[in-house]
Amino acid sequence: MKKNITNRLLFPKRSFLILIMKTFIFLFSMFVFSLSPKNGFSQNAKITIKDNQVVSVDEVFKMIKNQTDYAFIYRTGLFDNYPKTTLKKGIIEVGELLEMTLSKGDFDYKFSNENTIVISSKESKSLASKNNEALQETVSGSVIDENGVPLAGVSVLVKNTKTGVYTDYDGNFVVKLNGKNENTTLIFSYMGYEKIEVVIGSKQFINVKMIPNLDDLDEVVVIGYGTSKVRDATGSIARITSEDIDNAPMEATIESSLQGKAAGVSVQMQSASPTSPTSVIIRGQSSLSGDNQPLWVIDGVPQYTTATSGDVYNSLNNLNMDDIKSIDILKDASATAVYGSRAANGVVLVTTKKGKHNSEPIIELTSRVGQTIMDFNDYQLFETDAYKNFTIAASKESVISNGHFNYFVEPYLDESAFFNLNTSEYDASDLQVLPGAFYDSNTNWQDEMTQNPLAMQYNFSIRGGSEANTYFISFNYNDRDGIVKSGQSEVYGGRMNFDTKISDKFTFGLNINASSRTTDNKDSMLTSLKHTRPDLPPFNDDGSIFTADIYTENPYTTLLNTNSGKNFIFNATGYLDYEIIEGLTLRGAYTNNYSDNESLSYHRLGSSDNNPFNNRFWFSTKRTFNVLEGTLSYAKVINKHDFNLLFGYSREGSKSSNYSIRAEDFPDDDVLVNFSSAADITDVTETGTQNALISQFARFHYKFDDRYIISGTVRRDGSSRFGEDNRFGIFPSGAFAWLISEENFIKDNKIKDYISYLKLRTSLGVTGSQNLGNFDWITIISSTIYDDSPGLSPTTIGNPDLGWEQTQMFDLGLDFGLLNHRISGTVGFYEKQSKDLIYDRPIAWSSSFKDVTSNVATISNKGFEFDITYNIIQSTNNRLAFDFNFSKNLTKVTKINGSLEEIYYPGSYSPYIRLVEGGEIGQWYGLETAGRFYVNAEDTYGFVENIASTGQPSYFNTSTETTGDLIFIDQNEDGQINDEDRVNIGSSTPKGFGGFGLTYQYKGFSFNSTFSYAYGHKRFWNLPYTDVANTRNYNQSNLIAGQSTILNNPYDALYPRMAPGGLGQNNKFSDFYLHDASYVRLNALNIGYRLPSKVLSASAIKGIELTLQATNLFTITKYPGFDPQGNWTTTSIGSGMSIDSSRYPSAQVYSLGVRMNIQ
Repeated sequence: MKKNITNRLLFPKRSFLILIMKTFIFLFSMFVFSLSPKNGFSQNAKITIKDNQVVSVDEVFKMIKNQTDYAFIYRTGLFDNYPKTTLKKGIIEVGELLEMTLSKGDFDYKFSNENTIVISSKESKSLASKNNEALQETVSGSVIDENGVPLAGVSVLVKNTKTGVYTDYDGNFVVKLNGKNENTTLIFSYMGYEKIEVVIGSKQFINVKMIPNLDDLDEVVVIGYGTSKVRDATGSIARITSEDIDNAPMEATIESSLQGKAAGVSVQMQSASPTSPTSVIIRGQSSLSGDNQPLWVIDGVPQYTTATSGDVYNSLNNLNMDDIKSIDILKDASATAVYGSRAANGVVLVTTKKGKHNSEPIIELTSRVGQTIMDFNDYQLFETDAYKNFTIAASKESVISNGHFNYFVEPYLDESAFFNLNTSEYDASDLQVLPGAFYDSNTNWQDEMTQNPLAMQYNFSIRGGSEANTYFISFNYNDRDGIVKSGQSEVYGGRMNFDTKISDKFTFGLNINASSRTTDNKDSMLTSLKHTRPDLPPFNDDGSIFTADIYTENPYTTLLNTNSGKNFIFNATGYLDYEIIEGLTLRGAYTNNYSDNESLSYHRLGSSDNNPFNNRFWFSTKRTFNVLEGTLSYAKVINKHDFNLLFGYSREGSKSSNYSIRAEDFPDDDVLVNFSSAADITDVTETGTQNALISQFARFHYKFDDRYIISGTVRRDGSSRFGEDNRFGIFPSGAFAWLISEENFIKDNKIKDYISYLKLRTSLGVTGSQNLGNFDWITIISSTIYDDSPGLSPTTIGNPDLGWEQTQMFDLGLDFGLLNHRISGTVGFYEKQSKDLIYDRPIAWSSSFKDVTSNVATISNKGFEFDITYNIIQSTNNRLAFDFNFSKNLTKVTKINGSLEEIYYPGSYSPYIRLVEGGEIGQWYGLETAGRFYVNAEDTYGFVENIASTGQPSYFNTSTETTGDLIFIDQNEDGQINDEDRVNIGSSTPKGFGGFGLTYQYKGFSFNSTFSYAYGHKRFWNLPYTDVANTRNYNQSNLIAGQSTILNNPYDALYPRMAPGGLGQNNKFSDFYLHDASYVRLNALNIGYRLPSKVLSASAIKGIELTLQATNLFTITKYPGFDPQGNWTTTSIGSGMSIDSSRYPSAQVYSLGVRMNIQ
């Protein structure tokens, strides 16, 4: 039975596997053919002649240069008065075209190894041979970039001539000169670098180092369904460059790599666990019920992820960072509206690497090894003697204060003397410790069960292309050990990006990505390791695992539990472009994403779940996501007018199937553990869901005189998640940008020496959100049994009036470059209002349901952003740069509809976040304290004064208070402390946040540091709160229990009483447990060294880079807990909540890496 279920649900059908194999064979064959000798560097390279024409020799050479990587060398004036050539429309090889063009004269041509075509007169050549004279002199040299790396493809042109070459992959060049004098000059130029002129003089060899052009405003950024130059963009866009990605920590995910890198982008890791989710919030929260995460788009394809779980289902977890070329973050409506109903939280566009035309294969190998260092001794857990002392003292305090025994103290104290304790002749000394209550071992369970794990990454890629084709192929393998011994995660992945120009009209592309992840996750044990009693021995004398009873955990038993996961993801996108006429292109694209996920857990008796039965749980889910898109784009420049139009249509469909089996009470834990051996199969579930989205969109972009830019976007989305009357939503936007620096009043004045770039931009638009379940709009009926008869009953109540969440955004920004762009940055203001937000609204109990999903609220975000980069030193061998960004965002609830006057998160237990009309999101809501009873004179005086002035005590007035307990303020002065006394006691969201970094480069040496910071918020430290509430029979920390009144003089203690079962009212949620969590953290430090090219000149290795990296080296903070950064949850209105569970604080990671290029 088990095998049938596994075969049917976990593994693809044979037909599907055959399809994958055929696809792979086809693509592999195309790849092999594309690796054939490069057409662009051979006489067989194809030249497209668009029309019948009569051209000069120079025009023929220009045509060849534009369509290949060749340059020409020939004597000036060689073709003066040479007849023109008649060309017919079609495709012709370079060699044939040269023969045709030069056939009317007596010329020779030669294809050189420097990607040049050398043309000479046969007569001159003969004469030179007779006289043994060289008519041309040769100058050679090499070109490197700012890091000392050879720079290929640099144009080397002899000034005032048409003679020139390009550098080869090693950065070398050879130029033949037709005569040379003391003023002969070479011009070196390359995109992204400043143009350099070098006077040759008497030199025969020239070394040149290129300097980056800080004013590279023609850099292309990715926008929705297209690209745009930086200077032409009207929206607020932040770019994460390939350099930033290369410097990201080894263990970073694509989400965490954004931390501190862009203004307005808040990145919070739930914990340091590799499987922990990461929250990315752009310009504040826009939803109450959704996860507030941006839309991720990889190579034009939207990705559906969930930040609420760190499981293997998140497709971003399997994305190889080494495959990423750039990341563009779209923040305002002008940039995001083209994605309509999914863009309210911003859009992150990820572009992966591709090959280059006419490029020989370049192989890149990357290897990294790292080790995580985590000192669990920071927890300062009790050793056995301290544990005994505290447990005995706390148990006695519990019995005396509460007047009775409870479940947690019964294993330690003799209950026989309890009944006489209420008389004055008895005290705590009459409570005797039970014989055998403690064991004799002294086990440090953290040392026993944890390790400083190793992680290894290996990446292989090959890229290149011919005249018609480009390709990028990569394979990656990641192996990571767990903090807890025997935990492991393995990832295998591969990617292929292939593009080919089928003809002069058609272009075809195919992007394929596949990955497989297996996990054996033991990290959940970290919490139980802190709780496990230190007096328990790990093993019996015979070597078997020690077991006290089935309710007392031995971590070695838990270590044998199964908690495995498997994940397979396959993504494929194909597109076909057709150029109808020049500038008018029709594109069709189809995407299929498939994921297959399985998890299996088996818990033994005596393991961490404290279940009296061993149990097994299996879960499987399969998901498919399909996108069909068609776009028509048109670009045209007429004099000063630059037009760009886009029209598009899209259909998306998503379907998932879920299966699960749960069983318990197996005969043993090692052999008979299949489901059929269980005494009780408690649950078998099969569910499925699906949704669809249909869209039409258009975009208009117009630039006049390179100064004034107007753009507009509109998208219409129809979603199956809404009822028929509200299914479609329209989301428009408009923007304007003014390139002030192109105005004559700047260009014609000295101010241009100070202001090199200045652009004012503004936008207004509407985006949407569909943060709800697939069928919340409809009432779902399920089968049931009533009075022994089958029937039907509603399981959920639908709301056919559910409508779109809509966010209206206004943005105003100023982009600037100063001092020849040595200083550059952006300053901006934004305001967005999100209305008709979806949440559960309470309804009358007579409906048989407690709430219904409705549009209930409006929230607003107002913010300020600033980022700046200052290139302090920029010279041939040195570069020193500093970057800084700052963000401030305020989120308020401006309206709550209907009977719902306030919203709590969580809804049923402390701590609380409360939303009220006019209030800020992220406000802690609890009791306010006024110190502790009689701990110091100030607290005592305030307490006595309050009674004298009001006649009411400002604390919880029961008979259980004692010295050191918390004093709660009675806000309404009714003589008691209850929920009516709760007030706002701080904010969980920072007043400001951002990041900064320092980069230094000297020749082949590089240094890079990345910091992040946040300030003005309070974080809830859950560890003392739960310990004060109930220490149970767990081990405790000397930081908290060791500083309590149980073991200390109340006047010296930092914490009130704590005991098994709890004491007094100290566990009420209050500001006592909130702490200032402002921090500055060094996220990553990178040191790199590139070997000089001359060291590798004799080998096929063209570049080697060595890197040393360290993460989380230090954090500056006043926060008393273990980690001031991180969220407890990343969903809905709790996404700003900062709850420190102390389970998996950030650890230091040290890694070494090597990157090698081979050609």
